[in-house]
Amino acid sequence: MSIFKFRFGKRKPEDSPGVGKDPASENNKDEKIKDPVKDALKKLEKKSNMADQMKKIIKKKPTAFAPAGGGSLMRTVMLMLTVLICVVALLFMLGPKYAPEFMDKIGATKIVEKIPFLRQEPEEDLLIPEEEVVEELVTVRTYRVIRGDFVDILPGMGTIKGDREVELRFSVNGVIDSINFFEGDLLRKGDIVATLDQKDALLKLEYSKTKYKTQQISGEASKKRLEMNQTLFADGIIIKPKLDEVQFEYESVKSQTKSAQKEVEFALAELDKTYLYSPLDSVMGTRDVEVGEFVTSNVKVASLYETAIVVAEMGIIEKDINRIALGQKARITVDTYPGVEFEGEIENIAPIIEGKSRTLTVKIRLKNNNPKGTLLPGMFARIWISVYEKKNTIKLPTSCFYDIDNNGEFDSVYVVGDDNVAKETPVKIGYVSTDYMEVTDGMREGEQAVSESMAELKDGVKVDVIEVQEAAF
Repeated sequence: MSIFKFRFGKRKPEDSPGVGKDPASENNKDEKIKDPVKDALKKLEKKSNMADQMKKIIKKKPTAFAPAGGGSLMRTVMLMLTVLICVVALLFMLGPKYAPEFMDKIGATKIVEKIPFLRQEPEEDLLIPEEEVVEELVTVRTYRVIRGDFVDILPGMGTIKGDREVELRFSVNGVIDSINFFEGDLLRKGDIVATLDQKDALLKLEYSKTKYKTQQISGEASKKRLEMNQTLFADGIIIKPKLDEVQFEYESVKSQTKSAQKEVEFALAELDKTYLYSPLDSVMGTRDVEVGEFVTSNVKVASLYETAIVVAEMGIIEKDINRIALGQKARITVDTYPGVEFEGEIENIAPIIEGKSRTLTVKIRLKNNNPKGTLLPGMFARIWISVYEKKNTIKLPTSCFYDIDNNGEFDSVYVVGDDNVAKETPVKIGYVSTDYMEVTDGMREGEQAVSESMAELKDGVKVDVIEVQEAAF
């Protein structure tokens, strides 16, 4: 132990008081206090010299004064020095942040400030001077407000049908003699569609005509006899009963002549029943019989569809039912006549929704008098129903409106002025369609409303307008 004490207790000449020192340094103690870095480095240098001396002592061959097990002692000392160095390093690194008062008390704060790698510099490069901060603009698209006609159109597809469908049947039994039209042919009122065999009808007509002619001759003879007997009675040649007898005979012949005339008319009517006439301007639909076929009054010969007035039938889905009303105008086009439009109006709305299609059938009545083309039943139709019309009004896309107060109703828009600032503006909304809303109050013509924003908008936010959309009425 004396050896250790000797080694640890020995002073170097330069460390002894008064030896090898500048007299001026004795009087200038403030400089040592003001330079703690040099003192700390000197202390570390002393500790390093002490560690080197201990290594030399341990490596020496043990003497009578040196205890055995020198290797174990060296490891213990080295471990203690390592721990000490780590504690000092942690103290200097973490002390200024977590224990600044303690560091000030032991005077270590000044040492840390002098050593660059221990000093924690503020991240000045992350701090942006206030005058250099640039306000970020919100990118938007706007919609320019103009006045025009607001027309809400409900599109759909349908089928052209005749306003009336007529099933043609003969009123008498017979054999089909001829059919004059084919399916799809246009017919005018009074055209003969088909005829029956007329032999029997013509025979009846000839017989009735002959009978009528005979009765006419008998009537003429009876009339002359009556006139002659009237003259004789006036001259007093015959008595009154004889005149009454001749007059009764004349009346009987006259009645028979009228009956024969009726038979002729009946025969003509029977003959006419062998003709099947078109009762209206129409187009032939299905034809169910052929020439030579025997038919009765229960057999349908053909179907006719009226063409002077036709109907376009269209199915309306449930969510659009409340937009449909009687009398609404509609435009119809067909592929047969490109560029030709037919106009009509809703005349009937079915009272029930069909089960399979879940649609409500609407019938649009059309006048089929366009000189550029005639609508035929069965044609595929494209239909546009005008469900709302208003002139000289303002409409905006639905994307322009916001629910500022979160009450479930759109009540505001953001208007962009000349200073490119979005200003929250309350508006009153009228009619609402799928894509547009009518503004009845709150906006003027020429203003720009935000229709699309790349970030959240707030009142007073500056914006960058990249596109201005125009309304297409």
